[in-house]
Amino acid sequence: MMLVILYYFLLIVAGCSSAEPDEPYDYSASIECLVEPLAPQYGGGLVTNPGFDSGLGEWSIYATGKIELRVSKTGNKFLAAYRRYQPVDSFARRFHLKSKFLYTFSAWVQVDIGKEFVTAVLKAPNPPNIIIGHVVAKSGCWSMLKGGFTVDQDMYTPLYFQSNNTKVELWVDNVSLKPFSRKQWRNQQHKSIDQVRKKKIRIHVTDDVGQNIEGAKITLNETIPHFHLGCSSTEAILNNKPYQNWFTPRFTATTFNNEMKWYYTEVYQGKENYTVPDAMVSFFQNHRISIRGHTILWANRDAIPFWAKNLSRGHEGNLPNREILNASIRRMASIVSRYAGKVIAWDVFNENLHYSYYEDEVIGPNASGMIYQIARALDPKTPLYINEFNVMEHLMDMQVTPSSYVEKVRQIRSYPGNEKLVIGLGIQGHFGSRPNVSHVRAVLDYLGETKMPIWFTELDTKRGPNQAVHLEDVLREAYAHPAVEGIIIWGGWKPTACNQTCLTDRNFDVLPKGCAEMCLTDNNFNNLPTGDVVDKLIREWKTTNVKGVTDKNGTFESNVFQGGYSLTISHPKIPSVVQKKIRVINENAGALELSISL
Repeated sequence: MMLVILYYFLLIVAGCSSAEPDEPYDYSASIECLVEPLAPQYGGGLVTNPGFDSGLGEWSIYATGKIELRVSKTGNKFLAAYRRYQPVDSFARRFHLKSKFLYTFSAWVQVDIGKEFVTAVLKAPNPPNIIIGHVVAKSGCWSMLKGGFTVDQDMYTPLYFQSNNTKVELWVDNVSLKPFSRKQWRNQQHKSIDQVRKKKIRIHVTDDVGQNIEGAKITLNETIPHFHLGCSSTEAILNNKPYQNWFTPRFTATTFNNEMKWYYTEVYQGKENYTVPDAMVSFFQNHRISIRGHTILWANRDAIPFWAKNLSRGHEGNLPNREILNASIRRMASIVSRYAGKVIAWDVFNENLHYSYYEDEVIGPNASGMIYQIARALDPKTPLYINEFNVMEHLMDMQVTPSSYVEKVRQIRSYPGNEKLVIGLGIQGHFGSRPNVSHVRAVLDYLGETKMPIWFTELDTKRGPNQAVHLEDVLREAYAHPAVEGIIIWGGWKPTACNQTCLTDRNFDVLPKGCAEMCLTDNNFNNLPTGDVVDKLIREWKTTNVKGVTDKNGTFESNVFQGGYSLTISHPKIPSVVQKKIRVINENAGALELSISL
């Protein structure tokens, strides 16, 4: 009998020991270049000797060149790669990596002269190699490179660094590589959601003489969420009642696909036509759906109205090009004055990291700072945003690394008069392949250090059998991250974009002409798998039908999602049900205290 008891005891112990610990994720990052690097995250994680206090350890030369351990004037040890002849000449360490984990990576890097992009790379069994992350490294101080990755198969492979300028030395210190299981990753999301999207509410009920009322029945129902989950829209919504009925109950915000853009509202010079965007603004206002103003100007030359580009003919090329500049300022004044107070944000200068039409052909190097200053003068209250693609979805695009994004914000704010300008960070999020959610989180960590508001402004995922799964992965990551304030799904419907031909085409690498990359519904407004994901998450991220009774102290507590609520209270002592509208937001630490006298 004792042996049987011992056997079951060992089984219980074994079961307990196999449970995964709830390891916290470190959301911290640094956008500052520091004289000394901060301590390695997670104590280095899989990296033993992360600060090289015990020498080179398992690090070795990658490709050619030389590496050595060095010591700074303050006694800090770090690893240096020098006499480099190829971009990949650096240092490397091999790791046993497993496909079932998500990896977060960080390191502090420096170059000996100037400033250069430094990239952390994982060698893959088959090309291309896996880019982990980038940062602009500088001489004289340490910059934090933070990234993340997953692997499709278990492998034992080197992680190394590279920089295209072979004349610089690469220095690295305090390296960290930390694996998390998918269960741990999801638990971290839930924990973050509880902390940043929810709020404890404490309702204290008394009678008209201040006595606590025990047993009062409480019912709470969320009427509008605090966090905006929205969807793009097209003019097709204006005269399509089924589309309206599908859209309006689901979303709290929208962005017009094209209807506010310059080439749409002023096809011919001096002949503005706001009929369609005016009608769309009126429709969404009537349904209490917030609107993002998209976009005031577009930095892409191909997105400038044809007549505006023709203004440059005969111009000798010396900046500024006053005809185009004057036309652009008139455009800014027109759109902003028309919709100021009716939009919750302005995408001021669309895709200005990728394109530089106004810098190159119109104004000069101060174009961004000037344009943002004009926008703020025209509308002193509405938040101003940058809006860019590939910030996190395409790591090969070196024009929009997270550190480049931060540098762009600094450049705009360095323009005289812009020093205190708040510039929101709009991340488009057009994922053309499987989203690397560990890298997404790392980018949000880094950009979050700007303390500027962040939105996913045009989120979609690639067509194909896994589109809905990938959409859910990114939506969960964005919603759970403390730095994100809203999401616009780029799924605005129109008949030509979501017809049967578009939905049944199986060549997922080529988008058929006129078709949308992502549709949430078919032309009969039946949900597609992506639409089902959206509905599932809307339900999951909403507090409904919370019921309870007050205790002997007249108090009822509940942890609810932030937002607007309808509150009802009833008790035999009061003749009728009390109904109130309340707003639950996380303005202060601790519970939201609400005292109600019946």
